Parts: sequence; structure tokens; C-alpha cells
Amino acid sequence: MNLSLHPHMYKPCRGCGLEDIVNKNIKTPMIQEINTIALEEALRYLEQTLENGESKALLLHQKSVILWKFGKLEEALEVSKKSLELEPSNADAWRNKALILNHMSRYEEAVESSKKALALDFSQSRTWIVRGFSLHQLGRYEEAVESYARAIELNPAGSDGRRAWNNRGAALDNLKKHDEALESYDEAIMIYPFDIYAWNNKGVALGALQKHEEATKCFKKALEIEPTYATDWKNLGLAYKALKDDLHAEEALNKARELGLD
Repeated sequence: MNLSLHPHMYKPCRGCGLEDIVNKNIKTPMIQEINTIALEEALRYLEQTLENGESKALLLHQKSVILWKFGKLEEALEVSKKSLELEPSNADAWRNKALILNHMSRYEEAVESSKKALALDFSQSRTWIVRGFSLHQLGRYEEAVESYARAIELNPAGSDGRRAWNNRGAALDNLKKHDEALESYDEAIMIYPFDIYAWNNKGVALGALQKHEEATKCFKKALEIEPTYATDWKNLGLAYKALKDDLHAEEALNKARELGLD
């Protein structure tokens, strides 16, 4: 049964956070489509601030973050590089570069950027998570587990904590350490019971342990929270197949197809 795991990656919510640096009339925190007016206003604000004598390196870093959040990855990466040329000691800027590279599936380069960020400041749990994700995508699961463990040591709770616990579990699942993975998913769910990735991944781990009835309960829990979670519909269908429940399996798999998943 080929179930799909979902580690967390920090995602740019388009427009998220712009209220701190642009006109308050722009409605955030979430803009579902790229809002070119908001983007132009945010960039214009930064240009004006630069003219007023603010740090060019810092403003370029902020510009790269804005471009990343609006999905303009190539531009964001180029601006990030310029920022780091001016201020190579900015750990946040190196982490931001790693985030951009992760979104571009350039994981080897992302690992190197995270490494430089951690050399400057190893106390940031988020950087360890970003590094762990890159390693995870490269199939370097043991190293990913270690990276997530460092993040958990620094910040075992909160938003970063639950991401680290979930991702640690996904890496352990890939190492066939399903019992340990379950413990990690339970920690993530304890922090945030509405984490659909943790519920999905817990179901995957249970399926790997041949506990298909329990797995279906986890997949259903994720779908209660997010009914359009296509991967979870597919996993639910496969779990039903393992239980020889062909009717419910086909219903769930059809729903996954309707949502665009083959």
C-alpha cells in the first residue's frame, strides 16, 4: 500500500505579513491570489525607505521576503544574493535564501545556505527545520531526523515545535521506524490538534504497521478539518482497499481524482 507522507515546508502565504510594512488599507493576513497592487506598494515603500538612509542590505532582505511571499522565486533569489553580498553575516537572510531554494527544489544549495545560517546562529529552531526539510527531500533521512531533533530541543512547542515533530515523524517513517514516528505525530497533534499533515502522516504510519482500521480514523480526522485534502482522500481509499472495503475505497479514490490527484 503506497501511502503518501507530508512533511511541513514553510510556505509563502501571498500577502501574509505585508501589513507591517505597507499601507494599512491593504487587507491581510492572507491574499489568495497574487495582489499586484499590494506587491507594488510594498516594493515602493521599501524604495522610499532606502532613500531615507535605511540599511540597503536589510531592505534587500525584506524585498526578497516580499517577492518570495508573492511567489516570484527567481527574483527573490537574485535579491537575496545581493543582500548577502552586502551583509554576509545576516543569519536570517541565509535562512530566507534556503527557504527560497527549497521552493525551487534546489535542495543541495538550500542545505548549504542553512549551514551558513547555522554557523552564524545555531539557536534558531526554524533554521534547523528548514535544513531538515532539504535533507529530507534529498533522501538523507538520518540527517533530517537529527536536524529536526535539534529544532525540538530549542523549541519543543508552538508552531515551529509541531512542524519539527511532524517532520521528524515523516523522516522516521521513511526509515521504517514507524513506532517512533507515531510518537512524533502524537506530539505534533498534542500541540495543534488541527494539523492535517500530522493526522495524515499518523495514518500512514499506522498503515505501515498493518493497523488499517486505526489509519482510516486518522485520515477521516484530517478530512474533517480539511475536506479538500486530496492526498488524504487517496490515503483513505488505499486504507479501505487494505481492509477489502472496495465500495468505500472507490468512493475515496474518486474524491481524490475529483480534487486533481491521479
